[in-house]
Amino acid sequence: MRALAGVVLVLLHVGLAAEARAGAPDPADEAEVPAPGPGGNSVLTGDWGGVRTRAEAGGVKLDLEATLFYQGLVSGTHPHENEFGGRLDGFIKLDTTKLGWWDGGGFVTHLEYRSGDLPSRLGGTFFPTNSGMEFPSNSPDELVATSLYFSQRFGDRTSLMVGKINALDLLENDLYFGGWGIRRSWNSVWVAPPTGLIPPVFIGAMGSYRTDSGSLSLWIYDPADRTDDYFPGDLFETGVTFYLTPSWNFALQGRSTSLSLAGVYTTETGVDYSSIGGDYEEGLQPATKQGSWNVNVQFMHMLDVNTANPRQGWGVYVKAAVSDGNPNYVQRSLITGIGGTGLFEGRDLDSFGLGYFYYDLSDALQDALSPILGPLGDERGAEAYYSYALTPWCHLTGDLQYVTPPRNSLEDAFIAGLRLNLRF
Repeated sequence: MRALAGVVLVLLHVGLAAEARAGAPDPADEAEVPAPGPGGNSVLTGDWGGVRTRAEAGGVKLDLEATLFYQGLVSGTHPHENEFGGRLDGFIKLDTTKLGWWDGGGFVTHLEYRSGDLPSRLGGTFFPTNSGMEFPSNSPDELVATSLYFSQRFGDRTSLMVGKINALDLLENDLYFGGWGIRRSWNSVWVAPPTGLIPPVFIGAMGSYRTDSGSLSLWIYDPADRTDDYFPGDLFETGVTFYLTPSWNFALQGRSTSLSLAGVYTTETGVDYSSIGGDYEEGLQPATKQGSWNVNVQFMHMLDVNTANPRQGWGVYVKAAVSDGNPNYVQRSLITGIGGTGLFEGRDLDSFGLGYFYYDLSDALQDALSPILGPLGDERGAEAYYSYALTPWCHLTGDLQYVTPPRNSLEDAFIAGLRLNLRF
């Protein structure tokens, strides 16, 4: 943590020096910065006596969030007492244009740290019921840089990202999905909709081309989870994954609407689930199967838009997908719901969500595990949350989940929790 503090001080010095070279910030930029004082500011610690504003004008943006969870199993198999858990998220962004290096570039880092006794899965569910306590994967009580990448804009429409990328970061500004489990929904089905082919953290490149009516993106990345890796020497040794998604923006009944398609294919070799079912003998090496795919479609339609900020509001969404089911653990899925921001008059900073999901898990995987775990089905569930902005920098969220686990021997899980998020 001392090393992190040293890095922060160095970055602030770089940003302030760049701002000094560039002269005073543009008045229009200053107008976007909230007035000093915790109550009316978007962050608890304010403007640091003008240091934050000058650093951002010089190309260095620093944000820190602390989140505390209190969650437990109200009913279900093996009731679990309510437990506490927490995490810290640090975001560092360098703007090469403001730093005076070159136009259109940027460096992004996401630092994560989580700890506590709260399990990420309650009630025997297949998917994590608390994404904030699940990710970064395999790294509790350890500071991890889950994003460490370079971005470059080419004109107003084309951009490229290269490096170590946290997949959850890509949904930062989505109304319904993403949020790392510290904003919006808690269940990983909404935080990072599983496809079976996108690891939490990957290393690769992403290119996108945007127009007023839509976009086209292509990702090429290593299929392995690279949460704990920074400069691995085995990139693409197990295969390569391609992700292509076109999207369209249009108006339906006078309201903003979007439609997107996505296709994912990997050359990675996985376990052939059918080879470990039936008369499979323990200790034998299962057969493998190369290649896996997922195709999904997503529809979003706004029902109410904030006139002061068209990017805020609430609406409905549907996301459906189909996959090969072997070696992919996902076969089919459906996620639908309603959510967004500003449901009530004068509560523009509040967010809410109510949704349902159904995940048809691989038939071959179910057949393979049923002799060991008993009869298996699919996982379905619902989640409702409301995030109340006590101040612009302090959000209190109540969350309820009802999930039917895939193991038929387990009771349905009813889960309740509270979350407190502070933005420094």
